[in-house]
Amino acid sequence: MTTDSHQDNAQPGGSSEEALQQDPRPNSNRPGGIALAALIVGIGAFVTGWIPVLGLILGINGIVLGVLAMRRPAGKSFGRAGLIGSALAGVTNVLVTMVIVISLASSGIGAVIMAEGQPIVTPCYSFTGPRDYTNSFGNTRACVTALELLGERDADGVIHKTGFGSVLGRVMVTPDAMMITDAGVRNGSLDDVVEFVIETYYPEAGEVTSPKEAVSLDGVDANLTRLNGTAENTRTRAFLTVLAPKAYQFAADPVKFFVISFVIPEDNGEEIIAAAIDSWRWK
Repeated sequence: MTTDSHQDNAQPGGSSEEALQQDPRPNSNRPGGIALAALIVGIGAFVTGWIPVLGLILGINGIVLGVLAMRRPAGKSFGRAGLIGSALAGVTNVLVTMVIVISLASSGIGAVIMAEGQPIVTPCYSFTGPRDYTNSFGNTRACVTALELLGERDADGVIHKTGFGSVLGRVMVTPDAMMITDAGVRNGSLDDVVEFVIETYYPEAGEVTSPKEAVSLDGVDANLTRLNGTAENTRTRAFLTVLAPKAYQFAADPVKFFVISFVIPEDNGEEIIAAAIDSWRWK
């Protein structure tokens, strides 16, 4: 009787010891959420690894998730895949960022970004423009640039840079096709051109105080002429004149003569001129 009762109470599927050894959790062999997240982030990081900042952020997150996933037996394969993809993305992102920074620095545009200026790029040239000046006519096929400081002065003379209103300052680059065909400077040197514009154009802009300061624009000789401007509240007035290393097409005419004018109402005129000279690059 006792034997029969014992057999009736036995549980199917083996002894109680065997039942305790079985994992009662459902789907125990499936990867968890962290493993899936590691894989997904790793793939995303690998795809976007060439995008500065974004690829690096995803790569770091993917590495963290991959390490956590590999600590779980069911998440090792997904975690390893996510970790590898994220690590490759991080390395790629660092290399791409380094290449971009070095390229921008060597082209002069890097100085623009680092100095919080603005890059001005045309088919003829590029240079660093002042940050607070509105680009009203730059980046055009005509290779003309007009950067304007827009705002108002209050009763105390303080400038408020609103981005609209009066033109308080200007940095302008103008190609002049007529200069290289004028009888007075045709086939002339830079010195001949400077003498010509000092006699004809600059007197209308103010009193010339320093007619000739030799500078270089991307390895090409140029001249800086300083004036006492006739405009009220002008702190710095200067003209850069240069004969480009080759002729550029301007409208229907080739042009080599460029004038860069600076009318600066604040005390940062010398910094603006220096930034333009140092970052200037011919195309």
